[in-house]
Amino acid sequence: MKKKNDAPQPGGEGLFGDLPAPAAPAVKDGLLAFSYSKMSLYEECPLKYKFKYIDKLKEEPKFYFAFGSAIHAALEFLYSVRNPPFPTIEEVCEAFRTEWSSKSYLEKGYRTQAKSDDDYQKGLLMLRAYYEHNRARFAPPFLVEYSTDVEVDGLLVRTISDRIEHLGNGEITIIDYKTGKDVKRQPDQLHMYQKITELDPRLKEKIAETYGQRVSSVRIRELLYYHVPTNKEYSFARADDKEIGGFWERVLGVAEGIRGLKFDPTPGERQCSWCDFKAFCPALGGTRSPAVHSAAPDKIEALVDRYGRLKEKMDELQAELDKVAADIGRAGLKAGEYSGASFTAQIARTPKWEFLKRDAVIDVLNQFDLYQKAMNVTLKGISDVLDSPELPEEARKKLLDLAVRKTVTEIKVARKPGT
Repeated sequence: MKKKNDAPQPGGEGLFGDLPAPAAPAVKDGLLAFSYSKMSLYEECPLKYKFKYIDKLKEEPKFYFAFGSAIHAALEFLYSVRNPPFPTIEEVCEAFRTEWSSKSYLEKGYRTQAKSDDDYQKGLLMLRAYYEHNRARFAPPFLVEYSTDVEVDGLLVRTISDRIEHLGNGEITIIDYKTGKDVKRQPDQLHMYQKITELDPRLKEKIAETYGQRVSSVRIRELLYYHVPTNKEYSFARADDKEIGGFWERVLGVAEGIRGLKFDPTPGERQCSWCDFKAFCPALGGTRSPAVHSAAPDKIEALVDRYGRLKEKMDELQAELDKVAADIGRAGLKAGEYSGASFTAQIARTPKWEFLKRDAVIDVLNQFDLYQKAMNVTLKGISDVLDSPELPEEARKKLLDLAVRKTVTEIKVARKPGT
C-alpha cells in the first residue's frame, strides 16, 4: 500500500490518474538548460512545463507574442547604430512592417485579418509615441538584444537582454521592454538578469572591446521595465545578496524538480484557462497521449513551398497597398479626414529631409565640431540644425548637398463601427 506522502512514480499512478512516463529534461554536458521563462512555467504548472519543453507539444500561436516580437524588432533596429544619426521614425515603422508582414494573420495567432490590421496600426502609433518621447535622449547603447549562456550550479542559464547601457567602470543598466497590459511588475525576472549578468565573463570582454576599458567585474546599478504602450518606466535598484540568495534558492528548487521528473499538474483557473494542452492533461479529463500528438514535422520541401506562396501573396498585397497609397498622394488631397464606405482615413503631409550617406554627414559634423552636439540628434534633428542661425554657412551648404527634400504622405485608417 502506498504511503500518503509517497511521490508518484514516473509512468505510474499520479494525483489525477495515470501519467505518461516523462522523458529526460534537456541536458548538455551535464548542465540543465534553464531560463527565467522555463522557471516561470514550471512554477505555474510542472506538467505544462513537461508538455512544452520535454514532450515538445505544439502550442497555438499567440497574437500578443507576435505583436511584442514586432515591436522588439523595430526597437532593435532603432538602437542598432554605432554612431548617429539614428533612423527616422519612418524607417523604424518600416522595420516594424517588415517583421509584421513575415507571417500571415493566422500564423501570428489572429482569428481575423481585421484584428491583425488593427494591432498593426496600434503598433505604428505606439512606436511613434515612443520615438517622440525618447528622441531627446537617443544615444548609441552598449548592447542590444544581448543573448548569453552562463554555467552556474549545474545549470546552463540563458538570458536575453533587450538593451544594456554601460555607465562606466563596469556598472550597467538593463532595460526590458514590455508591450502587454500595464500591470505592476515583479522583479523576479530582473533578479535572474542580475545574477547571470554579473557572472557573465563575456561582458567584461565586450566592455573592453567597445570602450577600451578593462574592468575587474560587472555590476548592476539599475534594472528597469519599460512599458512601451504608455512610456512608463518601472525602475528597480540592484537587489542585495539576501534577495538574490532567496531567489536563487527558488531556481535550484525548480531545477531539482525538473531533474527529479516531478511533473504533477497544478490545476487552477488562471493557469488552465488559456492552456493549449487541455486535451492531454489528466487533471482536466484529458485522455490523449503526447506520443500520439508528436507528429513528424513537415518536410523541408513542403515548408519552403508554403513559405514561397505566402511571401508571394504578401508581396502582391504590399505592391497593391503601395500603389493605392501613391494614388492617394497624387490626388493632391489636403491634410485632414476622409471617409469611405467602411473606413475613415487621416491624411497628413509632412515635409522632411533625408540624408542617404550617413558617413558623409558624420564627416561634416566632425569637420565643424558639431559631432558632440549631434550625438543625440536624429535625422529629423539634423534637419532642424539646418535652420539654426548659428550653423556656419559652409556647413549648411555641405549638409544640403547631402540632403534630399521630400514630402511624405502619411495615412492612418480606422474601420467604421458596425462595418
